[in-house]
Amino acid sequence: MGLKNEFAAELAEARLAEWQRANYGDWRAMLDDKEVRTVVGADGTRYCMVSYALDDGDGRIRMSVAVDHGTWSAFVPLVRDEIMNPDGTFVE
Repeated sequence: MGLKNEFAAELAEARLAEWQRANYGDWRAMLDDKEVRTVVGADGTRYCMVSYALDDGDGRIRMSVAVDHGTWSAFVPLVRDEIMNPDGTFVE
């Protein structure tokens, strides 16, 4: 069975929404950290969610979330990200 993108996307978007409430300094503090969570989606499926921050250049920070439910989806997880500028605004 393939990855249920709508449920995986909900989980990724919810995690990014948590980060959007943080300020630039908090984002910088998360650089090079990785968080792995097992979460249950609205469909009852257990998903693996990996969240991490990367330096995107020129002071920007990219927060990425990758979601899969194991098996083949681990090779091509659903990925969502946000980029914050040093002034705290987000790249559109």
